[in-house]
Amino acid sequence: MDKIIQIIDTVLAWILIILMGILVIDVTWQVIARFLLGSASSFTEEVARFLLIWIGLLGAAYAYRKDLHLAFDYFSMKVHGPRKKMLGIFIHSLVAVFSFLVLVIGGGYLVNLTWELNQVSAALQIRLAYVYSVLPLSGFLIVLYSAVFIRDIIRGDENSDVPDPKPSESI
Repeated sequence: MDKIIQIIDTVLAWILIILMGILVIDVTWQVIARFLLGSASSFTEEVARFLLIWIGLLGAAYAYRKDLHLAFDYFSMKVHGPRKKMLGIFIHSLVAVFSFLVLVIGGGYLVNLTWELNQVSAALQIRLAYVYSVLPLSGFLIVLYSAVFIRDIIRGDENSDVPDPKPSESI
């Protein structure tokens, strides 16, 4: 199982790197076309918008996996021992439930609706269901990562429960 998670982590990281590279090229072309060539490209703004959606949602799953997301750690700093483990399980369970309900079920509903209505984007003429498919995908990844975190907390693996606060470094 851990090997599969490592493969998913690596693939997700490379997808984010590639999408970010495409975004940089797209925005660079948009600036060149607008200011140097004097005619704005018709599709670059839409490509940038769709790439930002994908990068934002897949990046959220990746940040959650790497524990780089914004978090309030007030309570986790105040508890220790078994209570800290229970708090970690509770927090990751809430994240999993929220991700499942909002991203997987709600996102799946949105993908299905836009697929049935055959909605297409204005400039690229691609189905919006493809763009919105990142919602259930990122939700699935977050639920999977939550399950891994909960498993690690129960097993007692180090670096798995709610992280201890890092000592502040003086400048």
